Amino acid sequence: AVQATRADAAPDAAPTGAPVLLLTETAALRSLSASGLDFGSVIAGAPVGSLAELSRDPRFSALREALTADIEEISANDKRAGVGMGSPHRLFDLSWLGSEKTRFELIGVVNRVDRQPFEPAHCGETRLIYRLAYSTTLGGEPLSSRLPMTVNVVYWQDPEGAADGDAGVTRCREVARRWLVPDALSGDALARRLRAPGGPLAPTRVSDATLKSVELNVQSVRWPAVMHPSLAGHAEYVLRVFHPEGEGLTPAPLENTPDVARLKRDATLRAALLEWLRDPANLEAIDAGIAVMPERFAATRSVSVAPRGFARVANRPFSQLFKPDELAALAGLDAREHARTPRGLLRRLDGLACSGCHEARSVAGFHLLGEEPDPASRMDALELFTSPHLDGELPRRARYVQALARGEVVDDRRPLSEFEPHQGAYGTHCGLGDPAFADYRCDEGLRCREVGDPELGACLPPKTTYAGDPCEVGQMRSRPIAHQDRSVGATRERCPGSAVCNPNNIGFPQGMCIDDCDDLQPGERCGAMVSLRPFNNCIGRREPFTTCLGVTARKAAMRACGPSVPCRDDYICARSPNADGGVCLPPYFLFQLRVDGHVL
Repeated sequence: AVQATRADAAPDAAPTGAPVLLLTETAALRSLSASGLDFGSVIAGAPVGSLAELSRDPRFSALREALTADIEEISANDKRAGVGMGSPHRLFDLSWLGSEKTRFELIGVVNRVDRQPFEPAHCGETRLIYRLAYSTTLGGEPLSSRLPMTVNVVYWQDPEGAADGDAGVTRCREVARRWLVPDALSGDALARRLRAPGGPLAPTRVSDATLKSVELNVQSVRWPAVMHPSLAGHAEYVLRVFHPEGEGLTPAPLENTPDVARLKRDATLRAALLEWLRDPANLEAIDAGIAVMPERFAATRSVSVAPRGFARVANRPFSQLFKPDELAALAGLDAREHARTPRGLLRRLDGLACSGCHEARSVAGFHLLGEEPDPASRMDALELFTSPHLDGELPRRARYVQALARGEVVDDRRPLSEFEPHQGAYGTHCGLGDPAFADYRCDEGLRCREVGDPELGACLPPKTTYAGDPCEVGQMRSRPIAHQDRSVGATRERCPGSAVCNPNNIGFPQGMCIDDCDDLQPGERCGAMVSLRPFNNCIGRREPFTTCLGVTARKAAMRACGPSVPCRDDYICARSPNADGGVCLPPYFLFQLRVDGHVL
């Protein structure tokens, strides 16, 4: 499991230690929460026992009111939407935000000094990630689970005594060095070091005075596979950002996320955005992945959809506004690294937008889900709780922070959102012929298979060979109204030997071969597969989901996964029942990643 993700210290570094990049260790996070970084203290100024105690807090009320409006809009436009398993389209339950049984748990501290180029007046950001969770009793037994909602509380990082506009690379060196800690530190000792007066999480550095924003990512509605069979289901995630205003929070423009509906209505505004794209300096920043689109073009809400990522136009706001032919005349594209073709430029832009980023090699719409609180839990538990995108980002961030701490010139350039550390391995992305993606190749023995995305395919075996391989791949027919998307032309392939194909219409995106566990092949592992209809019937009887998992699961051979062995798109690495590693499963087979079926 990821603990405090650190880079190796450089031999010539003046300060000792290595930078903390991502802190997810449960013991350290509990200590930080006890020291004043619990959700109640951060949002409302004092600890709370449950979200019911935040009902009158102006900041939390602003978050709840905005999300309430979003959910009510879905309900007004979709008569089949409602809360719970009895509804065809299952909504986020707004009562969770005022329940005595719910809370937000600190699941991660993220060092984003590398975001300094996005706002040069500051030295990047500190991010505290909280995830919604609950504890209750059902049938006299204790029951706890997390839910698919995170709150990201973001603080500016600044050097001591810096005035606005006075950050700069030299002065940001001090900020980078705050994160350097001895490798041996963990748990309470690490938390104390980070919260100490000289540490990056010192009370004066994580306070209302340095608060930048509060950001939401919420699974607002989920359609089960039976309601959207060609795509193995459908889920939507509301993305919002709020800025502090007085005692409360106010909705803010989303970074690099155009308001598609408004721009389509306003030809003059759309033309102005195109003119902004034509500026050579802006093109260079886009190519480097550090552009900041003017806020006058931006939306204040975005919705990402799953599964199928960039194959769905709803996740690609710039591609909804501009066609490749319209961008072909932009000067200097062929000299760029990532945006050297019109399609490359659009993909880079879409990846900078909130919806694109959250559906680029993510795990069910998220990049960080948190370490499992129970190390012994094997069912409904994540083996890997970070996304392939985040795993690919960490080495770049490490190089950035190390160079900055040494006072060296930093490399601001960022790869595409799909980049990951094991590029070319099973399930990773590969180019389908556009020159902008020529470097995305597959390892020996794999071929680049088209899976509906116009620019990138997936590295997979030449034919269906092992458990976990796709066996029902179709082509996307995607529309701006996301729930109208369909996969067409899928042919169910024969799985090897005695293996069978679990199709899209029972929840397996692009199908998945499963076999028995008697003769595991290389890359396979024995996991637990629930029988979906009996499981849902059990949940419908209001049985504890752990009970339902136990009585409906059976052993099956699946794709093995781990830190260096990613799952393919739209699958997550879940714990196997045998404590021997992870297996690739559709994300909504894990109860904690769906809004439906929870009984509070």
